[in-house]
Amino acid sequence: MPLDSVTPTDLSEHPVRAGVETHANRAAAEAEVGATVDAAAPVTPLGLPRLPVLGWAAFSGARNAPMPSVLELPAVMLTSSGRAAIAIALRSLGLRDGDRVLVPTYHCPTMVAPIVAAGAKPAFYPIDATGAPWLEAMEKTTHGVRAMIAAHYFGLPQRMSKVREFCDERGIVLIEDCAHAMFGEVEGRPAGSFGDFAIASLTKFFPTTDGGCLVARHPHRPGAELRAPSTRDELKTAANAIEMGVEQNRLFGLNTLLRAAFGIAGHLSRSRRDSASGRSTSADNGAGPRDWLGDFGDDANAWRLPSKWTRWTVRHAHRARIVTNRRRNYVHLAKVVEQLPGTRALMPNLPDACAPYVFPLWVDEPERTYLRVRAAGIPVFRWDELWPSTPTLVGDSGFQWSLHVFQIGCHQDLRPTDIARMADALHAIFG
Repeated sequence: MPLDSVTPTDLSEHPVRAGVETHANRAAAEAEVGATVDAAAPVTPLGLPRLPVLGWAAFSGARNAPMPSVLELPAVMLTSSGRAAIAIALRSLGLRDGDRVLVPTYHCPTMVAPIVAAGAKPAFYPIDATGAPWLEAMEKTTHGVRAMIAAHYFGLPQRMSKVREFCDERGIVLIEDCAHAMFGEVEGRPAGSFGDFAIASLTKFFPTTDGGCLVARHPHRPGAELRAPSTRDELKTAANAIEMGVEQNRLFGLNTLLRAAFGIAGHLSRSRRDSASGRSTSADNGAGPRDWLGDFGDDANAWRLPSKWTRWTVRHAHRARIVTNRRRNYVHLAKVVEQLPGTRALMPNLPDACAPYVFPLWVDEPERTYLRVRAAGIPVFRWDELWPSTPTLVGDSGFQWSLHVFQIGCHQDLRPTDIARMADALHAIFG
C-alpha cells in the first residue's frame, strides 16, 4: 500500500495515538479558547524577539564558532531563503509529473511547497519518537521516489548514516534539511555533509530578514544562476533589520535617532511593529497552499540572491556568540520546564556539538495554552498547519508533535534576564 494512503486501523494498538485529537477539532478548541484568553489571568506581553535581531552585540566575541557550520561546507551557495534552496535543488533534478519526493509528516508547509511547485508529489513518511525517519515503514514504498528530505529538527542533529545508506540503496537523492541546524556535528561529521544537497536558513541564526544557503555536490550542482535583488529590495532588507534592532533597543547610541528617522519615514506601521517580535513564515500567519506556492513562480524571490546586507552580516557576525548563547538558553529552559505543570522537555539533553534553533516543549493540553503563550509575547512557533494532503500514519510521532510541541525560542539575542521573564510568564500560564 502506498505510504501516503496509510491510515490507522486500531488506535488502541498504539497507545500514543489512542484518542488523539484531530487538527480540525484542535482548531475549533483553540477558537473557543481564543475568545476567553482576555478573561484569563493576564500576563503582561514581553515583546521579546522571536528570531535574532540586529545589535552591536552581534559583532562582538570570537568570529569563529567552536563547531562546524553549513556555511563552511564546500560548494555552498547563498539563496534568498531555506525554502528557495529546496526549490533550486529540486529544479536541478529535472523532476517530471509523477515523480515523488519523500517528506516527513512533521513539517512546515514551506518544506512541502517547493515539491508541489516543481510538479512532483509529496510522499509523506513517519518519524519516530526521536524525530528520525522511520525507515522500516518506507522500505516498500519508494516506487517513483526521486528524492528524500530529512531534517535535523530543532537544531539537534539526527544520525544520518542510515538515511544515507537507505537512499544509496534505492537511488534516491538525499536533501539534508539543516534549516534548524546551521552549526553542529553528527557522527563525527559536520551537519549538512551527508546529503547530496543540504539546505539551511540564515534568518534563523543571523540578524537579517532574508537568506538561506544550498550545498550541492557533484553531479547535482545547479546550473542556473540567481539574479540580484532589486535596489528597492536591497534597501528594504537593510531597513527592516535595522528597524527591528532599534525597536528592541539593541543599537545603543543610535536607538533614539533611528527611531525618530523611521517614524518620520512612516515605517512604524502596525504590521511592522508586529514583525519586531520576529519574522514569521507564511505558514505561521495562517496562509494556505496558494500562498505557499506563490513563492516559486518564475519571477519569485526564490530565484534571486540574498541581499548584500545579508551577505555582509553573515560574513561579519561573530559565530561563537551565536553558539554559546543558544546553548546557554536551551539549558536554562530545560531547568525551567522541570517545574512546569502539564509539560515536559521533548529533548532535555542537549548534545555537545550543536547550536539549537529552539527548545522543543511538549504540552499536554496545547489548545488551552498556545494562544496565551503567543499573547504573552514569548517567542514560540508551532507546526500545527500541515500540508493539506498530510496523512495520519499509525505509530507516527509527527502528527503528535504538530499538535503538542511548542518550539520555544532560545536564540542568541535572548538575554538571561529575558529567559527569566519567559520562565515567570510560562509559570503564570501553566501553573
